[in-house]
Amino acid sequence: MNYYPYEESFLFTKKAARNSFIVLVLVFFSVYFGSERLGYVDLALYGYLWATIVCFVLLTIRITSWTLRPPTRRLWKQGIKMMLSPKGLKFVLQTLYSNIGEQKFIRSRSYYRWIQHMFISWGVLISFGITFALVLNWLHFELEGTKTYVAVFFGIPLFRMPADSIIAIIIYHGLNWAGIAVIIGCGMAMYRRVTDQKKLVEQSKEYDFFPLILLIAISITGSLLTVSAIWMEGFFYMGMAIIHQVTVIVFLLYFPFSKFWHLPLRFLAVVVPMYHAMEEQKPCVKCGREYATKTQISDVQLTLQKRHLPLPIDNTEHHFSDMCAECRRVSHRLGGYNAKIKLEHSNLVLESNGRNGLQKGD
Repeated sequence: MNYYPYEESFLFTKKAARNSFIVLVLVFFSVYFGSERLGYVDLALYGYLWATIVCFVLLTIRITSWTLRPPTRRLWKQGIKMMLSPKGLKFVLQTLYSNIGEQKFIRSRSYYRWIQHMFISWGVLISFGITFALVLNWLHFELEGTKTYVAVFFGIPLFRMPADSIIAIIIYHGLNWAGIAVIIGCGMAMYRRVTDQKKLVEQSKEYDFFPLILLIAISITGSLLTVSAIWMEGFFYMGMAIIHQVTVIVFLLYFPFSKFWHLPLRFLAVVVPMYHAMEEQKPCVKCGREYATKTQISDVQLTLQKRHLPLPIDNTEHHFSDMCAECRRVSHRLGGYNAKIKLEHSNLVLESNGRNGLQKGD
C-alpha cells in the first residue's frame, strides 16, 4: 500500500471506531456478567466507572494510531506471528518477567532509579488491578453470617475470610499499601528531578512533575478516606471522597496522553526484543559485522518503500539498510567526497550517483 495522507486518515478513523466499539462491547459484557447481571453494581463508584470507560476508549484510539504507523504495523504483525510459536510464547513470557517483573532495563542504569521505579510501577499496577476489579464490578464481597466475608469474582466465590482476620485487613487496605508505595516512589523521583543537574535541563513541569504530583494526590486523598473512616469518625469523609474522585478522574482522562502512556506501551512493545533475538542475524555487506535480523532489514526496506523513501544502491541488489549504522554513515560521507567505497564482503566497489546516493562503481 502506497502512502497517501487521506487514505491513512480514513483508515485510522475506520479502525479506531471499530476497535472502540469492540472495547465498549467487551467492557459492557464484563460489567454485566461480573456484577451478576447488574445485581451488584456499586453506585458509589459510578463516576469512576464512566471515567474508566472513557479512558479505555481513548487508550484504544491511541493504541490504534500507534499500530497503524507503517514501522509499528509491520513490527506488530511480525511479533504476533512469532508469538504463535512455542518458542516465541516462551520468549514473550521471559521478557515480560524481565521487563515488568524485575525491570532489569532500569536496574542497569542505577539502583536508586530501579527502587524508585519498582515502588511507582508496582504501586500503580496493584492499584489498577484493585480499582478496575471494583469499579467494573468484577469483584465484590458478600457477608456470610455475621463475621465472615466471601470474595466473589465474576459470580464465582473465591474464598472466605473472617472480617477481623489479618488477610482481611491486608485486602481491605490493599489500595492504601499500594498508595504508600506510590508516595515513596514519587517522592524519590521528585527528589532526583530537583537535585539531578542533567534532569533540571531536560525536564518539563507538565510532562515530568505533574504526573508525579497527580499520583501523590490520588494516594494521599485515598489514604485520608481510611483515616477519616477509622480514626476521625467519618469527619469530612464525603468532601474527601469527592476530592479523591476528581483526582482519579483527572488521572484516567489524562492517562492516554501523558507520560503514563509508556505503561501499556511497555506491554505492547514486548515484541521488540523478540523481533531482534529470535531470528538469524545478518552481517553488514561492508564490514561483515552482524547488526540486525534478516526479517528486520527486509521490513525496514518494505516500510521505506511504502513511504516512497527507498534507498537502494543503484545497479546492485543491495540497499542502504544492508549496511550497519556505522558503515552507512561512513559510506555516505565518502560518497559525498566522490571517494570509492569498497564492500569487502560483497566484492563490490561503490561511488556517488550524483543524487546524494550510491551506485556500483567502475
